[in-house]
Parts: sequence; structure tokens; C-alpha cells
Amino acid sequence: MINKQPLFRNIARLAGGAILLGLVSIIVATAAGVAQHGEIPGFMTGNLFTEKETPPEEQSSVPVSADMPKPPRAEKVVYLTFDDGPDPAVTPLVLQTLQQHAVPATFFVTGTQVEAHPELLRQIHAAGHAIGNHSYNHRYHELYRSPAAYLAQMERCNALIAAIIGVTPGISRAPGGTTGSFTADFWSSLEQQGFKDIGWNISSGDASSAKATQIAGNVIAQAEKNKFLWRNAIVLMHDGKGHAETAAALPAIIEYFQKQGFEFRAVDHSTPPAW
Repeated sequence: MINKQPLFRNIARLAGGAILLGLVSIIVATAAGVAQHGEIPGFMTGNLFTEKETPPEEQSSVPVSADMPKPPRAEKVVYLTFDDGPDPAVTPLVLQTLQQHAVPATFFVTGTQVEAHPELLRQIHAAGHAIGNHSYNHRYHELYRSPAAYLAQMERCNALIAAIIGVTPGISRAPGGTTGSFTADFWSSLEQQGFKDIGWNISSGDASSAKATQIAGNVIAQAEKNKFLWRNAIVLMHDGKGHAETAAALPAIIEYFQKQGFEFRAVDHSTPPAW
């Protein structure tokens, strides 16, 4: 009968030697990797198998939707402006509507009207509205003879305003607008005296005999057609003699801009140009 124990012991020795040899081979290979790369592959990640990295060309350059920047909300600003006043039949109606809707406005007054109705200028100022200079007498043939003639009227009107309310306006509006009336000399003279001329980009068309519905319709139609103006909508209206229809149109005009989410502002030196 064959004794199997020595045979088993020999087999065990051979198996143990093979295992030991395998471990030595692994250690040697690992040491070589450390010497070549400075680290054991996959060790810091907890496994011995490195994960496949996505090639740069396959990586998405689109950020996660939650991190995508949102476009800024378009600012909507409207400036309600009134020329040629103050007038005892129209200006109080305009002031009443502005108060009811709690919105500011800007009044470009003439010197002759201020002389005749100083109490209305005080009411405009007391209500917190802005006041601008619209020349002394609004007579084109006198105003636009020369830069000196224009500036003389502006200074005369400013002196009247300052004497009544103690404020000297720095904003002005040329009667009829500057187009076709101003040369470079007019602009430089105005700027030297610290005036900023304010134009408009929406006309109510109330200089004619338009009715209230037509006046409001003119403003709304222009605002809808030219939405690029919504960041800086400057509306031209009049509160001078004979403009009761403008006062009647004002509630509809204000309500339109309110429904569209506009902010109402009074004109000042920071107001952007109309165009």
C-alpha cells in the first residue's frame, strides 16, 4: 500500500512555491509601476483598475441647465413729458391724474406761462414732478436767430423758475425740437451753460385738434410698433392752452404702460438720449 502523506506534502510544497512566486512577481511589477509613474494605478481610488477617462473631444462643453446664466430682464422705462404749460385749465387736470395713478412726470414750462401762473409752477414742484426749461416765449423766429438769442431766452426762463420755487432747472427742451433748428454752435452754447436738451421718441400727436381717444391711440400704437424704445420711452404731450383732450387721454396712456410693466420716471441728467 502506497503512503500518500509524503506525496501530499510534496504537492503542497510545490503549490506554496508557485503562490509565493506569483506574489513576488506582482510586487516586482507594482514596484516597477511606482518607479515609472510615481503612484500605484488605482490605489487612491480604492481599486487596482484605472477608470477610462473621457477624451477631451467627447466631453460636453454645455453647462448644466441649472448653472446656465439667465438673460437679464429687459428694463421698461417711460417718461411722461408735458410742454408749453402751465395752463390753469389743463395743468390741474394733468396733475390730478398723475396723483391718482401715483406716477411722476416732467413739465417743460415756458417763461411767459410761469409769469402768468406762478401758483401752478409751485403745485407742480410740490407734487414732486420734474421741471424743465422750454424757453421764455416759444417764438421760433426769435429763439433760433442765433445761439446767443436762444441762450438768452433759456436763462430768462430759468431765472423766473428759480425766483418762484428756488430751483434752477438743468434740463431743457427746444421748442419744436432741435432737428433743423440747432447747429453745432447751439449745442456747444447749451452744454457750456450746463443744460441737457431732452428730445422724445413717442409723439402723442396732440399738437393738432386730436381727440382723447386718438391721442391715446397714437401713443399706444407707436409704443407697440417700436418696442426697441421700451428701455427709454419718452412721450411728448402738451399741457398748454387748448389741450384738455390730452388731459382726458392721460388715464388710458398711463394704464397702458402700467399693464405692460413699465417703470415711470421723471427726466433728469441721467436720462438717456431719445434716439
